[in-house]
Amino acid sequence: MNEAKLPLKTQLIAFALWLVARLLLASYRIVVIGQQHRDAAAARHAHGSFCIALWHEHLFASILAHHGQRFAPLASLSHDGDLVTRVMDRFGFKTVRGSSSRGGGEARDGLVASTEDGWFTALTVDGPRGPRRRVKGGIIDIARRTGVAVLPLTTVASSQWILRRSWDQFKIPKPFAKVVVSYAAPIVVAADTQGLAFGAAKAEVKAGLATAEANAQAFLLRRRVEI
Repeated sequence: MNEAKLPLKTQLIAFALWLVARLLLASYRIVVIGQQHRDAAAARHAHGSFCIALWHEHLFASILAHHGQRFAPLASLSHDGDLVTRVMDRFGFKTVRGSSSRGGGEARDGLVASTEDGWFTALTVDGPRGPRRRVKGGIIDIARRTGVAVLPLTTVASSQWILRRSWDQFKIPKPFAKVVVSYAAPIVVAADTQGLAFGAAKAEVKAGLATAEANAQAFLLRRRVEI
């Protein structure tokens, strides 16, 4: 959707959100762990593409941590998705619109095309409406269609606001927080994955996200990280 077609109120809210996000980003201390996993995922594809898997609650910090990169995230077709898209576009991302409930087929085609153009894609695997931390099948379908690896990602902050009334317990790191970006080992999905193997792949993604989060928490606590 072109920004000019959005209501003026939506454009103003989107600009305000972008400005706040920029100010927060400038204050964060971002640390990346598990970079070797990202490198391994990129090495599996001719154009260096991969597909990031993350929980919806970590979307805010994950977007900011990847500013200026060839990032093609998925955003829903809802009003909230309009706002998110405007913010992500201002960060230079190539946003793909759709969700599991609306525009799903078109969205997956868009993600596949972005992958072929050398962008790395990203899906909130339990979004846009949950249930919280339940992996849906979209990311497995993208991986088996494109041949890219799935890269589990978690962002954990030293201090954060938690939107307790949201379905996902959405998290926003507070100003001057240390934000740990944690990648786990890439997951390869065969082109013929279906049935029980499809379910097993989703379970592997969930386990990878748990590992990424545990490593990030351990890093914040200055414990040894098993990566």
